[in-house]
Amino acid sequence: MPPAASTSFPSAPFEADAEANAEVDAGDVDGRAAPRCYALADHTRILIADLDALRSGVEPGSTRSHALALAPGLVLLEPDAAHETRAFESLALALLAYTPKVSLAQSHTLLLEVGSGLRLFGGVRALLARVATTVAGCGHVARIACAPTAWGAWTLAQARATRASHRWHVLKETTLERVLDALPVTLAPFAAQHDHALTQIGCATLGDLRRLPRDGIVRRFGDGVLGWLAQARGEAPDPRVWFAAPPSFHASLELQARVESAEALLFAARRLVMQLAGWLAAQHAALSGFELRLEHELASRHAPRTSSLTIAWAAPSRDAEHLLWLLRERLNQTELAAPVIGLALVASQVSEYAAPTDTLFPMAEAAEASLGQLFERIGARLGEQNVLQLFTEDDHRPELAMSARPYRESGAKRARKPRKAARPQEASGADAPVQSVFDLPEVPLPTQPRPAWLLEKPLKLAMRGDRPVYRRPLKTITRTERIESGWWDGEGVGRDYYVAADDQGRMFWLYRERIGGQWYLQGLFG
Repeated sequence: MPPAASTSFPSAPFEADAEANAEVDAGDVDGRAAPRCYALADHTRILIADLDALRSGVEPGSTRSHALALAPGLVLLEPDAAHETRAFESLALALLAYTPKVSLAQSHTLLLEVGSGLRLFGGVRALLARVATTVAGCGHVARIACAPTAWGAWTLAQARATRASHRWHVLKETTLERVLDALPVTLAPFAAQHDHALTQIGCATLGDLRRLPRDGIVRRFGDGVLGWLAQARGEAPDPRVWFAAPPSFHASLELQARVESAEALLFAARRLVMQLAGWLAAQHAALSGFELRLEHELASRHAPRTSSLTIAWAAPSRDAEHLLWLLRERLNQTELAAPVIGLALVASQVSEYAAPTDTLFPMAEAAEASLGQLFERIGARLGEQNVLQLFTEDDHRPELAMSARPYRESGAKRARKPRKAARPQEASGADAPVQSVFDLPEVPLPTQPRPAWLLEKPLKLAMRGDRPVYRRPLKTITRTERIESGWWDGEGVGRDYYVAADDQGRMFWLYRERIGGQWYLQGLFG
């Protein structure tokens, strides 16, 4: 039976409702501001309290008046079931990055079937550590347990949340049976309904309940108790409804306080990016751009209500850390028009994604992907227009045979001067073949060497006798290479090229005009 991980959130209602409720000013004690603490309460009693409230003596089950007397600075938050549901669905969406099978369970618990991803993520401990990091990045505190069955993992997570056991990770079914028998029966999901009845018959642990006569359990508690015990021990199937990712991604987040600097938005935006990574994993997709929408506080009459940041990159990716890095660089270069009170992330430019397979030897595709991410990061910091890539062009003239364009451009032809008689394919560069990012085209090598450094504009050379001079007299050392091209666009050339050298061994690339006989220097050899 595949292992299941259970993530229990004992303070999830408090965390979710703390974001949804407005803050209330604390009172004064002896002229001093009372220390502020928080608790979630219904109309009569305290449900959950934070650490500061617990230190003041506020405990779950206390009345509201008694809690306020113990902690005058206590802020009482009202439960919001709709907001809690949205928070859990957002967290489930982020956890889809580790498994496609995530289920929402009772008692503020998420169940993950992780058996299929243990090898991918490096084992149980490494996978659970990554799950814990994601949960913390989404702003929640969790208690994580692992077991071969879903209800077994759920029970161990409840035991960890209540500190009823020191065993939270169980991988064998035989060990799970022994651990479950030692757990208190009050951890079972039906315990609240039959609490007094279980205590009256002397059931302190799940093992005590399991050893009772089956007919008596059915008559007194119904069939659900035995069915739950069988599912928890792996003796009966446990079909579940898995959380389904939406067909398109649009996530929003309301900030707890107004944010006035763009750099401070990254902490909140991280939650949205982690949800995006989970959605992409569930859809087997990657994207090459997204839009971060900012909701501004109307501090002035001329301040805009909303604004947006569009972040795009060349190679499709779904790596959350890479996306966060690009977003961080963009935010560092952004000045907010007004304080921000809300964020929304919308995915765009989504494409299919095939995960790379493991190989014994490194593949060129992996190196190309990492190099592409490097170029994207450099472009995000220095500006995309400052990261150039060399492209070959279908032209024999050396000054037009190569062009430098921004890295993100996908093979669009470099703009040139209008031609007098351009062919249809050349007039629109859409039909021109697109050069791969790193692959060189399969073209025959020239008969003579080419320099790596071409001058921006050919330099006219003086003559000394019959020899061109560049600081020193030059002597040609190769045969003539004739280039005649460009007659169709009015910029035709007729040149005879040579490799020349001076008396110190330095080599140059020269040409002589066929009409006029003038010598020019066009390139330098290293």
